[in-house]
Amino acid sequence: MLRAFGFALVAIIVLALVWYVATLPGHVTIDFGHYAATASTPIAILLLAIVVFVGVLIVGIIRALLRSPARLARRRMITRRNNADAASLRALSAMAAGDDRTAGNHARIARQYAPDAPLTLYVAGESARRAGDHEAADAHFAALAQHRDAGFLGWRGLVHHRTQLSGNAAALAEAEAQARQAATAYPNSVWLRDQRVQLAVSQSNFADAARLATDKPARAALAIMASRTATSGPLAIDWARDAVRSAPNLAPAYLALYAAHERAGHLWRAQRALVAGWKAAPHPDLATAYLSTIKLPLDRARAAQKLANANPGHPESEALLAQTARAADLAGEAQRHAAKANGVAAARWVCAACETVHSEWQASCRKCGTIGSLAWITPPPDPTTTTLLPAPLPAD
Repeated sequence: MLRAFGFALVAIIVLALVWYVATLPGHVTIDFGHYAATASTPIAILLLAIVVFVGVLIVGIIRALLRSPARLARRRMITRRNNADAASLRALSAMAAGDDRTAGNHARIARQYAPDAPLTLYVAGESARRAGDHEAADAHFAALAQHRDAGFLGWRGLVHHRTQLSGNAAALAEAEAQARQAATAYPNSVWLRDQRVQLAVSQSNFADAARLATDKPARAALAIMASRTATSGPLAIDWARDAVRSAPNLAPAYLALYAAHERAGHLWRAQRALVAGWKAAPHPDLATAYLSTIKLPLDRARAAQKLANANPGHPESEALLAQTARAADLAGEAQRHAAKANGVAAARWVCAACETVHSEWQASCRKCGTIGSLAWITPPPDPTTTTLLPAPLPAD
């Protein structure tokens, strides 16, 4: 309704203007040398409007003719870019299907249409990497890294390519440098942070890896390794304390703190770290370190009782008391504590990610490579089995 009203209003205004022009009195005379043209005012205005219209039309045609080469070139560029994108998508589909040969063919077609397009550079680099053409892969990824919006894809391709060259220390060093540059392009990338952690670990640079790690179990494991490899006693203590803060229920963290204090000559603090570890996470290695300087079996049994008092009734405490009592020929005590150990002798380090059993703690699983995944796990007791006395702790 409003649209019809507006149209009627415009029509009335136009008709009024036309009527007004048509009723204008007078004449307009134009002299051309010896010639003169005379017309009424309305006719003169109409002729002027026609001349202006024709002039505008001619100017528009000339501008269109002048712009047509650029428009044709732009249209060809868009067509080539679309063809390149279509070939790149087909290359990506072939890669996802595992058909590297077809992916390489489509990547070559994409390069023919748009060699500098970001998607073309990515599929070309990835297909070259899969084909083992390391020089071409680096060239394509390096060119992609210079792109303003897709630069991170190029850095990721370079880092991923370098890390695939296993055993090559120079390649790993280059990958670490490229990863730092990639962090400036996309600083919040979770993949990049994890990749930098793996690169640091592969170069035994545990301190840098621990600083980058955000997962607490992984940070604790890396801090333990950083403490073990620290170049100074105070630095080893700091990293061991960081490990304890990150994983307060991890026995190797307390062992690292014990070793760091012992290295610095802080014997009392070293013993206190073992007691704190036994209170938080009892483990046979803590007891071995605690009793390492005690030789006589009866003295070891008394010291074991002091350590067990930090966590009384725990199966590990009972197993420790049973072991030391047996070594001291206290058969009754040994049998009584062994009955309360609840099969703790079967405890093992088990990876929480893949359930692989390890004979000793290490920073990452030897099978799946997950950092900080090992946990000290005691299987539930089997009521059908007979309780056996655990083997005694080795005397140092």
